[in-house]
Amino acid sequence: MQKLLRFLLFISVLFILPHITFAQYFDHRNRKVDSVEHILETHTLIGKDLAQAYKDLMWGYLEINTEKSMMYAQKLIETALAINQMDFESNGYKVMGRNFYKLLQYDSALYYYEKILETAEKMKRFPKKYKKEFIDSEISSTLGNIGNIYNMRSMYYESISYYIRALQVFEKYEQWKESLALAYFNIGEMYRSMGNLEQAENYCIKMDSLTQVIGDSAFMAYAKYALSAVYLELKDYENAFKNAEMAAYYFFSNPDEGEFKAIISTLLSSIYLDGFNDDKKAEEYALQALQIYDDLNLPKNLAFGCLSKIYTSRREWRKAEQAALKAIESKDIEPISEIEQYHILAKSYSYLGNAEKSNEYIEKLSELQTSWSNKNYQYAIREMEVKYETEKKEFKISNLEKEKQLYIILGIIIIITLLLVIIIFIYRHQFQKNRIIKLQQENQLIATQAILDGEIRERTRLAKDLHDGLGSILAAAKYNLADITNASGEMKENLENIDKAIHLLDKSMQEMRRIAHHLMPDTLSTYGLKQSTADFCSAIPIVTFSYFGDDNRFDTKIEVMLYNVMHELVSNSLKHSGASHILVQIIKDENSITLTVQDDGCGFDMEKPKKGMGLTNIRSRVAAYNGLLFIDSKQGVGTEVNVELTI
Repeated sequence: MQKLLRFLLFISVLFILPHITFAQYFDHRNRKVDSVEHILETHTLIGKDLAQAYKDLMWGYLEINTEKSMMYAQKLIETALAINQMDFESNGYKVMGRNFYKLLQYDSALYYYEKILETAEKMKRFPKKYKKEFIDSEISSTLGNIGNIYNMRSMYYESISYYIRALQVFEKYEQWKESLALAYFNIGEMYRSMGNLEQAENYCIKMDSLTQVIGDSAFMAYAKYALSAVYLELKDYENAFKNAEMAAYYFFSNPDEGEFKAIISTLLSSIYLDGFNDDKKAEEYALQALQIYDDLNLPKNLAFGCLSKIYTSRREWRKAEQAALKAIESKDIEPISEIEQYHILAKSYSYLGNAEKSNEYIEKLSELQTSWSNKNYQYAIREMEVKYETEKKEFKISNLEKEKQLYIILGIIIIITLLLVIIIFIYRHQFQKNRIIKLQQENQLIATQAILDGEIRERTRLAKDLHDGLGSILAAAKYNLADITNASGEMKENLENIDKAIHLLDKSMQEMRRIAHHLMPDTLSTYGLKQSTADFCSAIPIVTFSYFGDDNRFDTKIEVMLYNVMHELVSNSLKHSGASHILVQIIKDENSITLTVQDDGCGFDMEKPKKGMGLTNIRSRVAAYNGLLFIDSKQGVGTEVNVELTI
């Protein structure tokens, strides 16, 4: 559903920004290209007249002949460069980028969009010739188009960064409210795709408030739909239903909103099933969506996905199987939806007595779950909060740089009259320099801590999801298969297949527990650093652990950081040192805690540290908590690493 919505909104972005994105497109697409070409053949045009003719032709052919549109765009660029008209040049780049985007050649489209940004920077040098509003319109529309490309590639972090840059330009102009609303929508959808529902809700609310000012019913409906989708994921079913009903009223009142009628129907189906346990209403809306998709000759995987969940809730396993198989036929199905359908298929085949098929989809479910979790983990550790905090610090640094330049200018003026003022200026200059350095250091620490905090939250969430979600699914499947075994009589072939499936489930559950424990050990959150470290070391024969000090717990973030550092150091020793004995020691007193990892392995040259040992990563983790890291290693003797933290 998210890919479909992004596509629909990208199209709306291209056509609902009349003053920004493609004003020339509306001006020229309906001009008679034959008459313009006739003028070119019968008249000798030069300068701006020739450029204007090429501009009319490239826009005129945009939707009817891509090859000719690109040919005239290239001619326009060459002519604009010859007569030094950067506004025409930028227009040519825009149409080239648009055509390559339409051809799904995103690298080429990016090249021309970057050329627009370069040209816009050049136009800023000539404020009398090129108006600021025109330059900003070129920049904002291009940033939005680049964001669209990254969006279509599912590169959400990059996409959001470009949407936000475009957003900052939109906010300067009162008359660009429609553009601002669509930017809020796209950013909200990106955050929802990344699982950041708090930020998604924030931007959807902004869009909803702005559409009340705009007064356009279509914008209002999109905003209500977006809010409903977020509230559904937040399990706030009352708000989800209220907003979905308002969106549905608009979509079903407008005959041109065919596909969105189906989309809002599937959303209402999910709300009735998940929020109100009303499977009859849910089925009614799912069948309605199915009929709409069928009438429009569009993929029906969303509707079949809703039906498979409804039939599963009724324990109608044959119907659930058939609907789920149809749902996964589409190549555009989202990973989370595909995981859900695999789960339904595994469960359905289990109850239908087809152990081989159940086993097949259990394997697919496990593989897809692991792949999807890893991808989302990578996005989560790059949360946009890090970017926001960094940008705030950089803004302060930028202001200080400007202030420093002002002091320099004043100092040059005053130096002619008073030596004392020169001394004061030098002092202030040094003071500002020290402040800048301090802010830069704080900026780095904040960014690092934000990443580590995000990593801790995401490790905890993933471990819980794996244990509570996938673990319960696998356990349920195992018990169902065991029940089938008891009911299968003495048929050897069936029993062997079921035994294989149960064995595979046991292996999957063991692997799931290992991954979950590695992400966030239960003993770490329950009993603390001492017990979790002791459990880890006791599992490795050559590792000895000792602890000195009281058993009082301390800050959870510090415990997690020290455990991860210990884990990394011991793993490095096992992988690289060839040690026969590894000592892990923790010493805790009133004001500090010290972690030591020592081995009798091969060691390394301190002047030329070995690559790949992860020491840079460990150093940044320790520095984020104002700790100290000491490394002592001698070749042929061994390595000792000490981490000291002030409590």
